[in-house]
Amino acid sequence: MVPDPRGVLEAFALPGEPTAYVEVAGGWSNLVLRLTTTHGDYAVKELRNAWGEPRWLDWLAEGWRLETACAAAGVPVPEPVPAPDGGCLAWVPSTDGGADVPVRVHRWAEASTVPREPVGAPLAEWLGRTLAAVHRLALTPLRPDLYAGRVGLTTAGVWPDLVGRATSAGVPWASDLADAEPVARAASALLAEGDRDGEVLCHGDVDQKNLLLGAGGPLLIDWDVVLPTVPAHDLAHAALTMAAWSSPEVAGAVVRAYRASGGDPAPVEPQHLGPALASRLGWIRFTVDRALDAGASVQDRAAGDAVPGLLADLRHRVATAERITTWLS
Repeated sequence: MVPDPRGVLEAFALPGEPTAYVEVAGGWSNLVLRLTTTHGDYAVKELRNAWGEPRWLDWLAEGWRLETACAAAGVPVPEPVPAPDGGCLAWVPSTDGGADVPVRVHRWAEASTVPREPVGAPLAEWLGRTLAAVHRLALTPLRPDLYAGRVGLTTAGVWPDLVGRATSAGVPWASDLADAEPVARAASALLAEGDRDGEVLCHGDVDQKNLLLGAGGPLLIDWDVVLPTVPAHDLAHAALTMAAWSSPEVAGAVVRAYRASGGDPAPVEPQHLGPALASRLGWIRFTVDRALDAGASVQDRAAGDAVPGLLADLRHRVATAERITTWLS
């Protein structure tokens, strides 16, 4: 289903008439389109509950709180367009005449994407300053219960079930899963129980794919998976992501810029990467579940081909996390 372009303009009380409507390449979880009108261009996102979470609309509302607060504080983001009720979302008729679909809108930003590789020093330093600005807001969830048993944070406790189902299905990567169980347990060992003091709302998915390079500088996009996170965890995850888990120089640039902008001066330690590794385990679990689902599409079943590579990457990330202090220095 695709949201009707005139319906988008009406739902968000925007002027003009549509003149072009083109899908934008991006992530698999949502549909993004560029809507050109006689009064300007907009990024239109049809939101899809890829994780099957019953309260995902409440998640979006928390994300909207942080996104608009960050925009007001000068954090560089594409300009969000509020719905008439002041929220981020409106329901729009689909072009096929089916059910209405949930949509959010931003003013279009002419920008280029960032490759998934270690970023340059200027972007690393920008990201460190930006994280410090987000953390300084110190927003906390209005609905803390939303994040109990947060989706995506997975431990090695699921591994025997994953291995058993993969083995029963006869997939070629079942033995890879079995061999990776010790690595999954090492990742889980870094997820400290009760280490949630001082959590604040954070972007939740700082990644090259969620950065754009505009004429006025970088932009942080996609605020749909905001989560409460300990700032030290958010910093560690972002630094390693900007470094593609391979460049201590890039990770160090993020950390130094963060500290110079008033962020926590404490050193990055292995347990700070526990949530990032748990999230990675969650992505592996999600990929396996997609591939083994009895009703899976051809595309979902093919997702299993990525499992060996994901497991090799997990080994590398765990080894890096365990020696992060010396790695950064």
